Amino acid sequence: MATTGGNSQQQILDQLLERKSGATLEELTKAVGLSRTAVNQQLASLEADGFVSKTTPRKTGGRPQHVYVLTEAGANRFPKQYSWFSKMLIETLRQQVGAEQVSQYMYDLGVKLSAALIPRLVGKNRTERIDEIVRIMNETGFVARTFTAMSGDKLPRVECKNCVYHDLSKDYPEVCRFDIGFLSGLMGAEIEHQSCMQRGGESCRFRFIPPA
Repeated sequence: MATTGGNSQQQILDQLLERKSGATLEELTKAVGLSRTAVNQQLASLEADGFVSKTTPRKTGGRPQHVYVLTEAGANRFPKQYSWFSKMLIETLRQQVGAEQVSQYMYDLGVKLSAALIPRLVGKNRTERIDEIVRIMNETGFVARTFTAMSGDKLPRVECKNCVYHDLSKDYPEVCRFDIGFLSGLMGAEIEHQSCMQRGGESCRFRFIPPA
């Protein structure tokens, strides 16, 4: 049965994960049991995708051979346990300081991280700032858009159709306070979390409350 390209690439990545100093084409060919041509083709594809890179050629007794190493992007293709680690971290914090303090911490963290992005909002009016905030959110994994201002509102609202912390916020709603702090810090205004997917809403909606 022929090995698929995807499986071939994974075999090569597995080998490079084991060999931190890298491996030559000949070493990889021997390790994965494929033809030299097949391995060379898969390496070229992996290199083009940024998962593998070539380093200084290694002398092997004959002609020097390129050494292939796993890039950071390649290492990131392997499974991660961020959700498990995050849950363990927040649960430990909750046990030590209580849910209310964790909630405040997440809010303060959101405000703090927003500071680096403030320059992107300088010189914009409030509506333009909201448009830029939506762009920032989309850059960080949200599917966000502006939502037409409701009657009595001066500013558009922000709607997100996904939650990048979905698994985490399901058990630890304090995490939602990070978004509130982040948006509040960017806009310099209080935020009303009008709708939340974890509380049964079809989306998360945020309303900016302009200073009096």
